Amino acid sequence: MNKLSMPVLGLSIALAVVLWYIATLLEGDRYAKALSPVANAPAEFGRQQADSPLRAGAAALRCEDSEQRIQALVDDSRYCEIDDDCTIFDFGYPIQCLTSVSKTAITELRMEFANYERDCPFRVYYDCPAEPLEREAVCRNQRCEVDLHTLDQLRDLTLQHLGIDPDS
Repeated sequence: MNKLSMPVLGLSIALAVVLWYIATLLEGDRYAKALSPVANAPAEFGRQQADSPLRAGAAALRCEDSEQRIQALVDDSRYCEIDDDCTIFDFGYPIQCLTSVSKTAITELRMEFANYERDCPFRVYYDCPAEPLEREAVCRNQRCEVDLHTLDQLRDLTLQHLGIDPDS
């Protein structure tokens, strides 16, 4: 097998690294220009910067409108006649936590939530409280509500042992 001398091998590696570095710089510059929001902005935006208040404000307004629509839909979907008409609808904050709605509205709510996620990609979603509670959808005064029942059996047993009614 033909062996390269150390100086030739070192020079080859150094030249490869230099060429790789130059290619990375050239490609990075080309892709940065191609991906620049200002470079791709429609002509009607003129010389606006990508993070101008006008453009950022439009996205925030679109998100606020979407949030108001889904919250109104959740509120309007809380109708019922009997407990079996209701189900738990819990997508967390900022929608609503521990909410019960009519089963017939679930499909429409899920579609509106998908629109909300599209319009508000920068929103941070929070899960609702996770204490060991059993949530039950009930109908009260023709409105779906949530009843919470503790699952902490040790607490209940301790209270019973002390002679205290855990449900009071």
